[in-house]
This record gives sequence, C-alpha cells and structure tokens, in this order.
Amino acid sequence: MKRGKREVVDVAEPKRSDRSLDQLLHVRKQRLGRLERERSSAREDWRRRRQALHDYKLRKREAVRQAAQFWQESRAQFLQMTITTGQFHVAKARHARMKEEAASLNLRCHEAVRESRRAGVRFFEARAEARRAQRQQEKLGIMRDELMALSRLAEEGG
Repeated sequence: MKRGKREVVDVAEPKRSDRSLDQLLHVRKQRLGRLERERSSAREDWRRRRQALHDYKLRKREAVRQAAQFWQESRAQFLQMTITTGQFHVAKARHARMKEEAASLNLRCHEAVRESRRAGVRFFEARAEARRAQRQQEKLGIMRDELMALSRLAEEGG
C-alpha cells in the first residue's frame, strides 16, 4: 500500500524567550548580596575599631591624670616633709614609669586611630561598590522590563 506524500506544514515554533538577561540579573543579585554582606562586615569592623579607639583614649586620659595626681601628691608630701628624700626618689621613679605607661598608651591610641581610619576607608569603599552594583541592578531590571514590553508589542502587532 502506497501512501501519498504529505505536505509539510510550516508551523511557527514558539520562540524561546531569551533568558540570558534574567540569568545575568540573578548573578548580579547574588553579587549584590555579597557586596552588601561585605559592606555590613566593614561597617561592624569600623565600629569595633572606633570603640577600641575610644577605650584607648579613655585609658590614656586616666593614666595621664593618675600620673599627674600621683606626682602632685608626692611633691606635696615632700614639701610638707612627711616623706624622706629616699621615698621622694622612689615616688619620682614611680612617676616616670607612670608617664612611660601613659606614653605607650598614647602610641597604642595613635595606632588605633590609623586602624580606625583604614577601616573607615574600607567601609566607604564597600558602600560605594554596593551602591554601584545596586544602580547597575536597577538599570538591568529596567532594561529587562522594557525588552519584555517591546517583545509583547511585537507579538501583538505582528
């Protein structure tokens, strides 16, 4: 039995929508999330370092105040002749050690200032990067929406 030849019917296959922009948006969204986490951790680090700096400053001020107070009391006792010259020299040496401790706290305070400033720079860089990524994400979203609207118009019109 011989069959007749069939004519091939051209049926337009539905166009598969281009998902590359959606995939790009997904990847960029993941990147934005990572940048937001980095910004958050940079902010926390900066806050911790500023708090450490504040603590160092307080400790330094207290050490300077204690050294000055100790020296004033020792001088007053010596001038009132309630302590001997030997005791005064011991007090003088103790005052020198207290001043050295205050100076070392001052150095640590300066280092904390540098660390805090570096952490602040890192935070502001991370914030700017996250903002750039957010703007880029918004632009891509707008572009995707416009392309989808244009493709709907093309389907309806033609």
